[in-house]
Amino acid sequence: MSNQPISPITDSPWLWFALFSAVGLMTLLATGGKFRHRQANIERQGQARTAVAEGTVEVTVDGTGRKTVSGMPKYSRPEMTEIGLFPISITVGSVLLVSLGMLARERFSCRPKEKPRMDADTR
Repeated sequence: MSNQPISPITDSPWLWFALFSAVGLMTLLATGGKFRHRQANIERQGQARTAVAEGTVEVTVDGTGRKTVSGMPKYSRPEMTEIGLFPISITVGSVLLVSLGMLARERFSCRPKEKPRMDADTR
C-alpha cells in the first residue's frame, strides 16, 4: 500500500474560484453605496433624456418669469434603482459557496483504499 502525497491546495481550481469570488464579494460589499449612487445618477440621466425625447415633459413660464415643469417621470434614487447590485451579489456569493463546497469535497473526501496487488508469484 502506497500513500500518495496530497497535491498542494494551490493546484485546485476550486481554490481560485473561491478566492476570486470572495474578493469580488468583499469589493461589492465595500463599495456598494458608491455604485448605488452612481447607478441612480445614470438612470436619472436616461429617464430625463427619454422624457424629453417623448415630449412628456413640459416647461411653462408664468407671468413672473417663473418656470414650472409638468409631466416629470418618477426618477431613480440610490435606494430605489431599476437595476440593483443584489442579483450580482447573489451570483458571486453562490459561486463562492459552491467553490468552497467543492474544495472541501476535493480535499477532505474519503478516498477508497487501494487493494494490495497480487503478484503472479504469490498465488
